[in-house]
Amino acid sequence: MTKSEIKKYHKLIGYLNLILSIFYLIFSRESELTERLFALLAINVGYHMLYYFFAGIYKGTKRMRSHNDFNKSIGGMMIGMFAIFGFLASIFLTYIFVSEAITYNEYYRLFAICIPFGILLGAYSLWIDVRDEKTSF
Repeated sequence: MTKSEIKKYHKLIGYLNLILSIFYLIFSRESELTERLFALLAINVGYHMLYYFFAGIYKGTKRMRSHNDFNKSIGGMMIGMFAIFGFLASIFLTYIFVSEAITYNEYYRLFAICIPFGILLGAYSLWIDVRDEKTSF
């Protein structure tokens, strides 16, 4: 998968996330309207913020890692481990969202299921950046 495909999927899942959060606003009757509006905002901001957090780590650390070879090698390994952490965190969060919704019969929690996909896409974008850096040597 290329970076442009990741951005395409980010946009597509972002639209799905917006639709699901609007459905949450309309169909959830467990909370007041203001709480549902804040939840709508938190779901959408959380999805995009987590994607851009993981996807932006590579660019944010590039100047610091270019100072010497030690920073480049150790920093590259740490960023790679952080990308792997993002993969694992997205799988874990998906499991938690689904299991909590099923266990407590609170299926409205599944309206926020796109948030782990934001982490997954951001971590995969970071992984591609790290992989491309290692092959450019």
